[in-house]
Amino acid sequence: MNFWLLCIPARTMLTLAPLYLEENQLELYSYLLFAIGISFIYLYFTDSRMNAFESSTGVTWWANYRIIHGLLYLIAAYYAYTNQPTIIPLLIDTLLGMLFWSLK
Repeated sequence: MNFWLLCIPARTMLTLAPLYLEENQLELYSYLLFAIGISFIYLYFTDSRMNAFESSTGVTWWANYRIIHGLLYLIAAYYAYTNQPTIIPLLIDTLLGMLFWSLK
């Protein structure tokens, strides 16, 4: 339940935010997206936080997908930095998150 009440709304806000940001704010937003992407990749390669408190079961079922999420956020960071349609990789990430949850 936390997934649908916390994770998906947060990802949706991150996805839609670039639509409301000024062009000069997108560069700053790209740094946030870069940090999120690097965090996902770090967690993937270090197998960190395998018992996430935000999971309703306590198990980090999405651990194998962190690399995908991380790469999509890095792409989104690049898109934001270069003023390209940032919504595309972030929307793909959100939709993949929903798909991965339904397959778990």
